[in-house]
Amino acid sequence: MRTDECNVDSILSLMGGTVFHFIVGIKIMWGNIAPYITSYLVQFDPTITYHHTLHVYTAVFLGQSLFMYLGGQLEKKIGPRLTAYIGVTLISGCTYVSSYCESLSSLIFFQGLVGVGIGLSYSAPILCCFGHFKQNKGIVTGVITTGTGAGPFLFGLVATTFVNRENYPVDSETMLYDPATSPVVGRVPDMFRLLGIMYAVIGFVGGSLLMSPSEEDEPNVESLMSVENGEHTSLTNGSGINVYDKAMLEEEPNSIQTSKSSVVKGRGHERYGSRVKFTTTYDLTTPQMMRDSLCWLVIVTSICTGVSGFYVAATYKNFGQTAIADDHFLTVIGCFGCLFSGVSRMLWGSTADRIGHFETLELTAYLSPIVMVIYTLTVDSKLAFGLCVCALYALWGASYCLMPAIAAFLFGDKNLGTNYGFIFLVFGVMCTVIIDSAGFTGWDFGHLNYIFIVLGFIGAGLCTHLRYLTSKVKDEKVLKHHRATSSVSSML
Repeated sequence: MRTDECNVDSILSLMGGTVFHFIVGIKIMWGNIAPYITSYLVQFDPTITYHHTLHVYTAVFLGQSLFMYLGGQLEKKIGPRLTAYIGVTLISGCTYVSSYCESLSSLIFFQGLVGVGIGLSYSAPILCCFGHFKQNKGIVTGVITTGTGAGPFLFGLVATTFVNRENYPVDSETMLYDPATSPVVGRVPDMFRLLGIMYAVIGFVGGSLLMSPSEEDEPNVESLMSVENGEHTSLTNGSGINVYDKAMLEEEPNSIQTSKSSVVKGRGHERYGSRVKFTTTYDLTTPQMMRDSLCWLVIVTSICTGVSGFYVAATYKNFGQTAIADDHFLTVIGCFGCLFSGVSRMLWGSTADRIGHFETLELTAYLSPIVMVIYTLTVDSKLAFGLCVCALYALWGASYCLMPAIAAFLFGDKNLGTNYGFIFLVFGVMCTVIIDSAGFTGWDFGHLNYIFIVLGFIGAGLCTHLRYLTSKVKDEKVLKHHRATSSVSSML
């Protein structure tokens, strides 16, 4: 980072943003605490199963998806600190109130509000630090979102240590904890209260350290990258021509060249389509992007490559307990999986710089369902199951590392905030629908795994088609520039 950008306010904001992000990634630890919560709710409604409590997890994700863009707008109105306070109040307060829930519907409602709090406050620390560190947005986002993986790691260990410190196994028939034979179920309300208090302390400390940059220091942006990757600055060279255009105009061997006029004139009226290769990219508004079939190809690709990660994060422990009677082991591999999801993004970013972003996405898309087949077939082996869980979390991270940069390249930088906001909104809603629908089937998780394996292979095929469509475009220069000057990834 530049030394002239490192002052007391900027360093405190970076520290505060990292601390605050400990509480915005908590949804991915649901798989760790699901057995405890499901066992608790069964006391009040014997018909509740793990498939029903999947809806609690998807409620958090849906709440976040629906309110991410609003959170970016709220930060512009009232500043990062107050936005963070609103978020932490919802996250911690609704977690605490969840301790009094005795029905599935009430728990879904309050955990949905937790998701709203995450959505409203997720981007506030990132946007704040972007105002302090203008030249190192990628590094800033990487530092801050480290907390998003570290938080679930910490809270998952705390929750299991508090609820099941004796490492009681689930009942071999019901796959639930029996309140008559173990104290696990009786500790669930206090677990919610403990987590709620921890979220409040950590969230308010982190939020209080956020220092709004002075007006002259704030980034000059037209739109916010408000969904899962902070903010994106306009990439122009001062002449009104986007750097994506400039890269297209430079002489590159074996690349298709475009004229300056073709880049500037009529850009908003051009279409890609999803069947024929194209030779240049366009800046599209969100309505124009929505009318282009390539937009929907990107969305379906992101859904098919990303939904299996959400599913595994929610169900890995339920599935593992069918063969592994060791709650502590399953907790540890899930917590390390959260860390792998974050650390792996540096690997995927580095790989993309070497072999290409579309190629890297395609590689991880094919590996993910293959690993999930092994995950399904080797559940009896602790070593194999643990490695597969960590690998699936790591592969899951690739989609979120690469998709924002790919969207910026295909649909332009000017409207990236709203464009990617729309893409992520549809992605979030559809992932919720798919996982909820899987829960309604009532199938055991071993069989449900194969549904997501099939979706993974479909996503891999779509990645191949997406790479084919873009194979005539020399994209690495502009994508590297995007990675160097903006946040192209963040952790869930």
